[in-house]
Amino acid sequence: MTQKALIVRTGPDGHEGLKELNLELERGWRVATVSPMGGAGEAGGAPCHAALVVLERRDREGTTVAVEAVERAESQAKSVVEEVMRDIGKVIEGNGADPPDEPTP
Repeated sequence: MTQKALIVRTGPDGHEGLKELNLELERGWRVATVSPMGGAGEAGGAPCHAALVVLERRDREGTTVAVEAVERAESQAKSVVEEVMRDIGKVIEGNGADPPDEPTP
């Protein structure tokens, strides 16, 4: 079983970590334990609260096909975006339909 931990905080200025927690839950992770954390501090005189949330997920053999497909698609999309960002500013010739010409030695 694979586990990961997140810290979720809430206070007068809003939430921290809640968006990440919800994303992991959508990806198939499950809450194993929630533990309140002391000493979260105060923001402008108003109390802040925090909790340590431990998530767990079965190893690959227990993962659903849908979760695997989503994770694969996210990984591929991220690599495409990174490639486009690397190539930004380069001049690209052609109409995009023809294969690129071989460079002349």
